[in-house]
Amino acid sequence: MMVRTFTQFGAMLAMAVFLIACGNNAVQQQPPTVATQSQQENPTEEPLREDEYWAKDNFDLQRVGPVLRRSRNIEEFERYLNDDDGINNLDLNGDGYADYISVDEFDYGDNPNQRGLSLYSRFGPDMIQEIARVLFYRDQPNYPGSRVLLYGNDQIYGDDYYYETNWLDQTVGLVSYIFGDRGDRYRSPYYYDNYPDWYDPYYIVETPVYRTRVERLYPEPMFVYTAAPAYIDRITIRSPHDGQWIERVHAKLKKPKREQEAFLRENPVPPARGRRDRADGPGFSEEAPGQRKKVEGEQRANPDRGNPNKPDKSDKNQGGPPRVEPGPPREEPGRGQGSPNKPDKADKPQKADNPNKGGGNGKGGGGGKGKGKP
Repeated sequence: MMVRTFTQFGAMLAMAVFLIACGNNAVQQQPPTVATQSQQENPTEEPLREDEYWAKDNFDLQRVGPVLRRSRNIEEFERYLNDDDGINNLDLNGDGYADYISVDEFDYGDNPNQRGLSLYSRFGPDMIQEIARVLFYRDQPNYPGSRVLLYGNDQIYGDDYYYETNWLDQTVGLVSYIFGDRGDRYRSPYYYDNYPDWYDPYYIVETPVYRTRVERLYPEPMFVYTAAPAYIDRITIRSPHDGQWIERVHAKLKKPKREQEAFLRENPVPPARGRRDRADGPGFSEEAPGQRKKVEGEQRANPDRGNPNKPDKSDKNQGGPPRVEPGPPREEPGRGQGSPNKPDKADKPQKADNPNKGGGNGKGGGGGKGKGKP
């Protein structure tokens, strides 16, 4: 009897040990918590709040990498940055339209292995906010490509905000162009309210919509986040817009200047992001940026627009009655027969009688062909 009891107890003990071991093993085999893709791409990312508009969340610096990759030169790169369905959803002046991002090339002097681009928004002659820099570095001049480093402005993105990649052994169109034998450095001629012909100002979208868009456009970014790039201390060239910033920023910044922070604090209610009903100082407009330029362009193309005595070329109902009825034709003295509003050809002075024209084939006082010279 004692033997049977001992045997049963031993079996129960063995079963208990087995169950405990299985439980511990199950706990140990549970997969570790893995950060989401966005957290892996950007460890400093913070949860979005619907009532806040952060500048850093509306220009995805990491996605600048694929845009660099597809560009053949700096001008094309600038155009891709400002695509209305691309990576730019940045609105610093709060007018509801995406800010135009200009690009200037660094003056690299005698540094054959270094190049740089400054990305910035200009709202006036002295109103420049640098957004980011693109730095190119070659370990040796014979490499076809280069290392590429994206650096976010610390006011917008915070300290030590970098993305990097290594294209040293690859031929990339923009890298070949920027290291090529060229004379002048590229300086963008465009800025707020002075846009290229291909550009139309466009409304920004909500930040979650923007994030979905850029992740759809570039699901696998080519650049990785780092807070300490290995070769940053070797780059000695300086951005032409180093230290430039604007005070009137209607967006939250990661590390604002004291003046920027005070302005945002004194203007706690952000302006409506969309059509504005009032002008609000330099860099702000009651109408869409570039609208004045378009209107002036239309007037130059159709100078008779608005003239009641001439048809408007843009008027779709050109076959209808004129908007203003002209009065009866006025007879003028000295007119010949025919139309009362046109001079008679017989009364037209001969060329020889015109004191403003010379007697030769040229124009003005010169006797030769072409324009006369004093």
